[in-house]
Order: sequence, then structure tokens, then C-alpha cells
Amino acid sequence: MRQETPYPAGMALLTGHERRDVNWCWRPRGTSIPLLIHTRSGEAVVRVNDVEHPLTTGDTVVWDAGAAQDFGCRRSTRPWEIIWAHFPPRSHWYDWLTWPTLGPGVRRIPLPQPGLHARIDAALLDMDVSAHGASPRTVDFALNALERALLWLDAANPARRQLDDRLREAILFVGHHLDRPLSVAAIADAVQLSPSRLSHLFTEQIGIPPGRYVERRRIERAQALLVSSSLSIGAIAATTGFSSQFYFATRFRAVVKMTPRDWRQRTGTQRDLID
Repeated sequence: MRQETPYPAGMALLTGHERRDVNWCWRPRGTSIPLLIHTRSGEAVVRVNDVEHPLTTGDTVVWDAGAAQDFGCRRSTRPWEIIWAHFPPRSHWYDWLTWPTLGPGVRRIPLPQPGLHARIDAALLDMDVSAHGASPRTVDFALNALERALLWLDAANPARRQLDDRLREAILFVGHHLDRPLSVAAIADAVQLSPSRLSHLFTEQIGIPPGRYVERRRIERAQALLVSSSLSIGAIAATTGFSSQFYFATRFRAVVKMTPRDWRQRTGTQRDLID
């Protein structure tokens, strides 16, 4: 029987740079925030729906929050050297993360051209060093370095030109209107598509239907606000477009596996305000 790999839930940002010989990670329920792994050297495997996808030098993989994580390295001539990050995505990053999919919630950028590879590698190393620094702005410096890496990865994205322009508009529309009700029909109308066509594009190119995508964006925005602001739980529910604090708390717990209050307390950055 496989043993689930533990994860320190409640961390606002967690990074590492390490070499692994024989190691496997299995989290069937994923984690509460996305995971990025960049291979610096060596070889490994990502398993999605019982299909194994090889990872080699320069490959970068991201798992969405809640996406099953099943990856690792077996015996090889060289250790698997990686830089990794469990990170809270900024709202404008989502358009940069429309990478080629390996399966539901799992995407990969293969080895880019040498110039871009060097820039991506340097930015991610800077992220890890910054995340373990002593500055009071440690997380901000680390996220800025990660943002730089994501921009270079976006430049290397072979799927960039393949993403439907109307879907890109829909993604931007959602990001700018998370504080409002967002039905599939409303999003479709904003980008001049039928609801059925919009749903097809989301499922085909993003890997999930639009309703689930909107909820994921709302939850991840709420996670960021719980960490970075002193807004009350009720105010965050309203700011992220949930119809009530009760419904927000219910959906947050279903996705993140803890309550909004517990998330805030476990990050240790802000004190909850009671309405």
C-alpha cells in the first residue's frame, strides 16, 4: 500500500533546492497551493493517470492546488537536482501558466533554448535564496524572483500561440472580476462566445470547466488575502465573489482542507478580525 507524502499545510510559501537519489512523492489529494518543480540535472518521472512522463534537465512542471502529485526518481547515474516551490499565485500569473498539459491540473514546459534556460534557472535560484533570507520582506523578494522565472517560462511556452484568443480574454475577464458573480453565461457573453463553446475551450485547453476554474481563482485569491491583509473573513468572502461567508468557508474548507481562520492562523502573518 502506498504511503502518502506529508505536506506542511498552512505555509504561505515553501521552497527548496536539493538533490535526490531514489525518492518518490505521492499526494493523491494534492496540496492547498500550487507546486512548481524545475529540474536542474538528472532524470525523474511524473505519473498522471497511470502514464509516466520523463523529466530531464531544464524541464519545469507545475501542479495546480488540489491536483494529484505523483512523481519521483529511480536509480540513475546522476542524482535528480531540483528547485521547487509551493507558492500562492498572484492573480495576474494565471495567464502565464497556460502550459502544455500532462493531465488534469498538471502542466509542463520542456527544456527551453539555452539563453532562456539560464535565465529561468537563475531566477529560481534567487527565489530559493530569498525565501530563506533574514529580510522582513523575505516572501515578497522570493515571489518577485518567482515572477521573473514565470515570465521567462512564458516566453518559452510552446503552447502560448495555441491558446485561443477568446479563452485568453475570458481568463483576463475572470481575473478582473473576481469580486462579482461570474456565471458561465456572463463570461461567455463578455468574450462573445456561446456558453457551450466557452466550456469546451476551457476543458480542452485549460483542463477544467469554467465554473471550477472561477472557484479555484476565488479560493487562491482568498488564500493570498488571508496571508497579506487584515480584512475580516466576511470581507474576504465578499471581495472574492462568494455569496455569503458561510458558503465561502464551506468551499474553502473543501478545497484547502482547513477553514479560512485556520489557514490565516497557521501562516502566522495576520490576526483574524471577527465581523
